[in-house]
Amino acid sequence: MSKVSIVVPCFNQEAFIAEALESVLVQSYGDWECIIVNDGSTDGSDAIIRQYAKKDRRFLPFLKDNGGVAAARNFGFTQACGSLFVPLDGDDKLHPDYLRRVVERFEVQPDTVLVYTGTQRFGESRKVWRLPTYSYEKLLWQNMIVNTAIYRREAFLAAGGYSPEMIFGFEDWEFYVRLLNPESKVQYIDAPLLFYRIKKSSRSTELVERDKIKESQRLIYERNRAKYAQYEANPINVFGKCMKDFAPSYTARYKRQACYMHAAYGIAIAFLLATVGVLLTR
Repeated sequence: MSKVSIVVPCFNQEAFIAEALESVLVQSYGDWECIIVNDGSTDGSDAIIRQYAKKDRRFLPFLKDNGGVAAARNFGFTQACGSLFVPLDGDDKLHPDYLRRVVERFEVQPDTVLVYTGTQRFGESRKVWRLPTYSYEKLLWQNMIVNTAIYRREAFLAAGGYSPEMIFGFEDWEFYVRLLNPESKVQYIDAPLLFYRIKKSSRSTELVERDKIKESQRLIYERNRAKYAQYEANPINVFGKCMKDFAPSYTARYKRQACYMHAAYGIAIAFLLATVGVLLTR
C-alpha cells in the first residue's frame, strides 16, 4: 500500500491545530507521516505541535520563518518520503476514513493523478460545499477542486510545487492548472470526507475585503498563458460554453431554494387554515 505524506502549514492556529492533528491521528489508514510546518507562529501553536510529535512519531514538526501557505507547503513536501501527497490546512479536519478511501482509488486505478472528495463546511456555516462536475477545461475558468486533495508525488515534482507568488490566495487553483492537463485522470469521491472550517475572518474573506480576487486571477493567467492560448482565438465561443457548463449548477441551486420556499408557504397556509377551522368551530 502507498505511504501518504500529509503537510499541515500552521500560522497562528493555536485555537484549531489540535483538532486538525487529532483528525490525522485517528485515521483508519495507518501508513502516513504528518509534516507540520510552523510558519513563524507567534501564539501557542508550537507547544501543541510538539505535544503531538511526542504522542506519535509519525508527526514531524518543522519551524521556519513566515513565508505564506504556498512556501510552507513546498517546504513540507521537500521533507516528505511518501508516494502520495496531501495538504491539510491547520484549521480543517479529515474524516477518519479519508485516507483509506482515497488511497483505495489510487490502488484500484494506478493511472490516477489526483483524488478529491466531498466537503462539509463547519464552524460559522454547516452547508455542504457543492462543487461543479470536474473537467480540465472548466478548471481553467473556475476552481472546482478543494485545497485538500491527494495527488502523486511525481506529479507534484513535475509541476514544481505551489507558487509563492500567489500570496493573496488561489494558490491551490493555480497549482492544479499546472499539475493537471486534459488527459490527467482525476477522481471524485462523493462523500463529505473533508471538513472545511468557515470563520468570520479567513484568507478567503481577506481576499474579498482587500479586493485581491482580480489580481490573483491575473496571476493564474500570466503564469499559465500557454494553457489559455488555445482559447484566445475565439473568446465568444469560450464564454458561451462556460455559461452552459456553469449555469446548471446555479439553476439547480435556485430550484432547491424555490422548493424550500414553496414547502414553507405550504406549511404556513396549512397552519392558517387549521387555525381558522378551530376558530370557526368555537
